Amino acid sequence: MAEPDIRFLGERIDRIQAELRELRGVRAEIAHLRAEMHTEISSLRAEIADRHDAASERIDNLEKALDARFDLVHQTMATNLAAILQAIKGGSA
Repeated sequence: MAEPDIRFLGERIDRIQAELRELRGVRAEIAHLRAEMHTEISSLRAEIADRHDAASERIDNLEKALDARFDLVHQTMATNLAAILQAIKGGSA
């Protein structure tokens, strides 16, 4: 039975070790990218929440302004109707 060539095995071990070092570097890079993505996603979520709050506040303010305007129109119409009815009653008497 032939003895295995130790040089061949040594070269293979060296290549495997180099590939392992490269994989460890890739693993570290992936971990770094994950951390960056997590930070970016957290930042985007906060920005979305801030914009949502600002939009909700603007909508609430618009709703209040429209309600006030409708109340004013309703009050004006009621006053005008009362004046017209008074004029009709005063004109027919």
